[in-house]
Amino acid sequence: MASLSAALTPQPIPENDTGPLIPPRSVLVAMVLAIVAGLVYLFAGTVSVVGLDSALKQQRTTYDNQIQDCTRQFGGVGTSAITQTSPTGAAQTCQRMLTMGDSDWANFRTASLVVAVAFLVMGALLVVAGWFLRAGRAWARRTAVTIAIITVLAALMLGVSSPILLAATLLVMVAVVLCYLASGATYFQRVKMRKHA
Repeated sequence: MASLSAALTPQPIPENDTGPLIPPRSVLVAMVLAIVAGLVYLFAGTVSVVGLDSALKQQRTTYDNQIQDCTRQFGGVGTSAITQTSPTGAAQTCQRMLTMGDSDWANFRTASLVVAVAFLVMGALLVVAGWFLRAGRAWARRTAVTIAIITVLAALMLGVSSPILLAATLLVMVAVVLCYLASGATYFQRVKMRKHA
């Protein structure tokens, strides 16, 4: 445990810190992880934007087929058609379904487009921030932290559970940890001290 504690503790900064500022391995790894995660977000956002209309058409077809099945079996959807207090199986599914009109589908399309564009923007920011992590830029580290928080909240609250996006979120989290612990923290402190000297 002592060796782990020593590895995680920031290194002391020498009083006469005039040597070259070379990013440690942890910051270089964080840079690569952040850029890879950003590229994954860019890819996911691009695929979502490009395939949005076809995916929405497929979802609407599936929804219409489910509505027809429920109407054929139970006479409709919702609690007005299925009045059982504890339905099971298909009855439960049909009871929970809501009728969606054209405006609902348009709102769903808009929300999906906003999420896809958000991932595009976060991906671009993360690629740029990842590149500047190597130079010890504090704003790049803060950007990575912010994107990590946003993507974790999106996974928890919005149910964004694509395995590729979850893997990219994990990469961002590891990159952030590498920037704040041990040699990474010391490197960012040294860069900050030199700017203010």
